[in-house]
Amino acid sequence: MWPVGIYLTIGLLIHLAEKRWPLRSYETSANWAVDAFAILFGSAATVVVRNVFSHTLERLPHAPGFAWISATSEFVANDIPWPVAFVVSIVALDFLLYFSHRLLHTRYLWHTHAAHHSSQHLYWFSGLRTSPIHVASQLFCGVLLGLLLPVNGGMTGFVAGLIVYACIQHFNHANLNWRFGRLEWLFVVSRYHHVHHGADPKLNNSNFGFLLTIWDRMFGTYTNPDHVPKNFPLGLNYDVSWPRLFIGLPPRAIDRSAASAVEERHSAG
Repeated sequence: MWPVGIYLTIGLLIHLAEKRWPLRSYETSANWAVDAFAILFGSAATVVVRNVFSHTLERLPHAPGFAWISATSEFVANDIPWPVAFVVSIVALDFLLYFSHRLLHTRYLWHTHAAHHSSQHLYWFSGLRTSPIHVASQLFCGVLLGLLLPVNGGMTGFVAGLIVYACIQHFNHANLNWRFGRLEWLFVVSRYHHVHHGADPKLNNSNFGFLLTIWDRMFGTYTNPDHVPKNFPLGLNYDVSWPRLFIGLPPRAIDRSAASAVEERHSAG
């Protein structure tokens, strides 16, 4: 239970910081009920996906023609200091997550990612809305990288990884107006990621990075948070039922305005 304690403790500290240094003001309260359901639903999806990957992807090194994966893994585990492997794996994982994130914004996968963008009130707990396909895409990146770059750091590596993930998850979605000067050229901060959650397709088709901003800058998907309107709308620009949203399905029947909104976001992407 102590990993959950670490996760929630970081969340509590960020929650207190949000009260002191808010990025924006909201007329309505956060929907804690939906976000609490989201973490339960996402946790269940994670268990199922992990079980599937344990019988498929994780067996890849034993498949004919893939012995090189085991050889690479053994070299990293035995000859590379775990702090070095850890840092390299974080950068590599961030790169993979950037591109998987962009794929989720394509016409064919957008509705499997829309739940994550449904919140109109961003705060540290609101980034947990996911669909099963969304969960699978992120776990796929982690499992694939773990086969090649095992972080042989034991409990220390596990705790470090947990803290990094919690900080990214909580901090990116937090309602914080903190600024970090030149560090923002390299690292994602709250106001940077808030742009990505804008209802305007021109905004949410940018700033895909999780930890590092360099991928957005390198591949032309960067939007400077100083150059967007203040208090721009967040969330989706069309309506969809909660069950279909969390399963990852498009609206059952959308009117012309909603259909145009969906088409507009793909054109903008």
